[in-house]
Amino acid sequence: MAAIKIAVLGLTLSVLVGCNGIPRPAGPDETFPGYFTVSSGIPAPYMFQGSAVQWNRQYAVSAAHIPLLSDVVHRCSTGCDLVFIRRDADGSIPTWRPTIVGEKLQTVGLSPFLVTVKGSGTSKGPRVSLNREGDNTPYALNDAPVVQGMSGGPVYGADGAVVGMTVGIFLPKAPLLPSLKNSKSLSVYVPYDIIQREWRLFSERQAEAQMKQIDSKNQMVKL
Repeated sequence: MAAIKIAVLGLTLSVLVGCNGIPRPAGPDETFPGYFTVSSGIPAPYMFQGSAVQWNRQYAVSAAHIPLLSDVVHRCSTGCDLVFIRRDADGSIPTWRPTIVGEKLQTVGLSPFLVTVKGSGTSKGPRVSLNREGDNTPYALNDAPVVQGMSGGPVYGADGAVVGMTVGIFLPKAPLLPSLKNSKSLSVYVPYDIIQREWRLFSERQAEAQMKQIDSKNQMVKL
């Protein structure tokens, strides 16, 4: 089922400075494909902690609002809360796909106590535009709990595939749509289709840069 894309203006996003529920600690034997933690680099190494998820063999994605991330190679072209970072996978690559409205989802990420936590919820149909200058991205919503540190972490679908990346807590300043009124809390994530869009753009820019480099090497020297 295709997601219903509805832009809702006049809304705000908390970049996980608190929580909107109580995620549970992950079990010692639980594995989460592609998930790993990140931290700030120089000049404030390890001062800021967050989460990330592997995109393919050489690159991963995380939240742009995590300060001083290392190895950032691409920032979202529309100002969304997404960056690609260069990082070789150290395990299996997760499967990515679009979410299905109403399916069970699981959020995973780092807690303020530096342990991995998880939350369960369902995907929501409406997409929302946040009132951030320069960002008109249609973000996706779910009602799984998240806490500070889970920014950049994976959102898993019912089959274990990754459907998006957590970026914050949804704090509406306007009345909610009827389909959202029964949700006690709402979390915001960058959905697969936006991440895929940015990957294509990044890949195209890489290809163009490589062609320019080849052309410069192949220039004829006139005698």
